[in-house]
Amino acid sequence: MSKILLIGSGGRESAIAFKLRQSPKLTALHVFPGNGGFPDPEILPANSFDLKDKSSVQNFIKKNEYDLVVVGPEDPLVDGISDWLAEIGVPVFGPSGYCAQIEGSKEFAKSLMLEAGVPTAKYASFTDYDSSLAYVRKEGAPIVVKADGLAAGKGVTVCTELSQAEQALKEIFLDHKFGKSGSRAVIEEFMEGQEASIFAISDGETYFTLPAAQDHKRAYDGDQGPNTGGMGAYCPAPIASEEVLQKVNTLVFQPMFEAFRKKGHPYKGLLYAGLMIDTKGEPKVVEFNCRFGDPETQCVLPMLEGDLIEIFMASAKGALKGVKTGLRSGASTVVVLAAEGYPDSYAKNIPLDLPKSENKDLVVFHAGTSKKDGNLVSTGGRILGISSYGKDLQDSVDKAYAYLNSFRISKTFFRKDIAKKAL
Repeated sequence: MSKILLIGSGGRESAIAFKLRQSPKLTALHVFPGNGGFPDPEILPANSFDLKDKSSVQNFIKKNEYDLVVVGPEDPLVDGISDWLAEIGVPVFGPSGYCAQIEGSKEFAKSLMLEAGVPTAKYASFTDYDSSLAYVRKEGAPIVVKADGLAAGKGVTVCTELSQAEQALKEIFLDHKFGKSGSRAVIEEFMEGQEASIFAISDGETYFTLPAAQDHKRAYDGDQGPNTGGMGAYCPAPIASEEVLQKVNTLVFQPMFEAFRKKGHPYKGLLYAGLMIDTKGEPKVVEFNCRFGDPETQCVLPMLEGDLIEIFMASAKGALKGVKTGLRSGASTVVVLAAEGYPDSYAKNIPLDLPKSENKDLVVFHAGTSKKDGNLVSTGGRILGISSYGKDLQDSVDKAYAYLNSFRISKTFFRKDIAKKAL
């Protein structure tokens, strides 16, 4: 039986918790810091420990005798929380600090891809404004400018005009918009195609992949407006055919996991490949992340059959080989309800009066919410993820929108075209 600590506060963690609760092995689930959608007994007090402080984390987890720690977001992984827990013998789902650099540094990721022969965009990296500016002026637009370090998904600018690239470099190097994360910029060629997100769960030797999802990054319908953390997703994504998935395994996951083993740092946990698939079905890596994607997790996990505690524990202990997993037939969709103004400055403390859904195939995953005097209010830009399962994609999409259209919360919005590309 298992006492689990889940770290994180977003829609991703809500979806992970939903799946963990289905395990017969679960005796207790605690979440830190959590959000307004978690039952009160699961949420740890805000001052329980300091996520940035190694001894604070180790002491709390030792004292409370957790059997497994599941790390949702990237920051603690990049800080090395998995290594801290390995020191005290506590299994953790999430890669080591070395392996988490795959997301923590775009330069690290690109150079490892190059070494492993993984297909990706041509790139150059710079530590100063003048030489980076000269490079984008030489290359011209379209071009992609990225701050090297973690920037909460906001450090990437897809520039269709040269002036956008110049502005992006100014923000990185002159305005120091991303602080330390902007001490280096990675500049890449623009890739054409359709994006897909594929998650692989690894134990250092063995791995398996989850069905491909397609995220919708732009804020508004028709892929208009600014880039966001993601406004919705669906799964499985038809762009990732069996043939494409075979290529992704052979050209992306196998060589990457092999490269980590060669470095003496086997990758345990989840590796997320953000891919661009061209018209010929050839995949190239846009980026890697060291954790579940958000909002994709909210539509991918409902498709997984298997005991999530058993899977996470096996990943942590290097024992995935014998673990039974399967996939449901049908499809799953998530549509994000966001606060007006998101991804820029947005309304907060919006009262959330949500209707109960009688549909067993629909789950409302909380992201940017909290409880204030017992009432639910918004705290983040992405407030909720409406996740629905259906016999096919159309059925799944219809269920999500039927729920969203059954009420109206002022100062919020959602995209009305999630999964349209696939229908």
